[in-house]
Amino acid sequence: MHKRQVTMIIGIMVVAAIVAIFAIVFNSSSHQSEETAIAASSSSHKQAATKTDKTSMSTQKVVDKKAANSTISKQQETSTSKATQALDIKALLQGQIDAPKIASVKQADKKVTVVFEDDGSKTLDEFMAAYAKATIAVIKAAVKNGNQSVTTARQVKLEDGMEYAVAAKWDKEQLVNAAKLSDGVAIKDVLRNADHYAIGGAAWDALTQRQKNDYKNQQHGGQSKVADDQFDKWVQAGIVKN
Repeated sequence: MHKRQVTMIIGIMVVAAIVAIFAIVFNSSSHQSEETAIAASSSSHKQAATKTDKTSMSTQKVVDKKAANSTISKQQETSTSKATQALDIKALLQGQIDAPKIASVKQADKKVTVVFEDDGSKTLDEFMAAYAKATIAVIKAAVKNGNQSVTTARQVKLEDGMEYAVAAKWDKEQLVNAAKLSDGVAIKDVLRNADHYAIGGAAWDALTQRQKNDYKNQQHGGQSKVADDQFDKWVQAGIVKN
């Protein structure tokens, strides 16, 4: 009897020990799983925070780049605006003794158009020389000012009305080339360096054959091989009949 009780007690103790071992293992595993879950959650949070920071930095870079481009664009617009301020043609020619009177001036879109008028006191040669000198002064000032096109004409009064006795247009490359000519350059060189020129019928008829040959005997000409209808119409509009 006593032996049986001892055996039972030992059995109970063994069972208790096994249960205790299982409890310890379970608690340890549960704690480890909890720590792993916490670590995973922390890592996920860090990754999310890092991704958010990177997205924020990327967005800020885009904003900064747009702001920088906007500033550069505004600076370029301001620079362009300053580079093409209106020329004071009257002040420009004030120092020229034989400068022709100014009939009209138009300035827009980097283009300058000036019409001179004749006072009827000069010979044809004097008339042409004065036109050439005034035109070269306008061209040089226009190039420095950032303009890209200059058109000038000299209008005369005739018995039956008025016409542009001489007119010409210089664009971009030819404008720059003409600006390199000397102040006292001959009228033939001023016109032949233009993209387009036209000599009015009355003035053309008054030229000697040798003078006509200076323009290769062409009343209309210029460096450009492409027709300019706008210039031609403008010259035609300068003919006014009484």
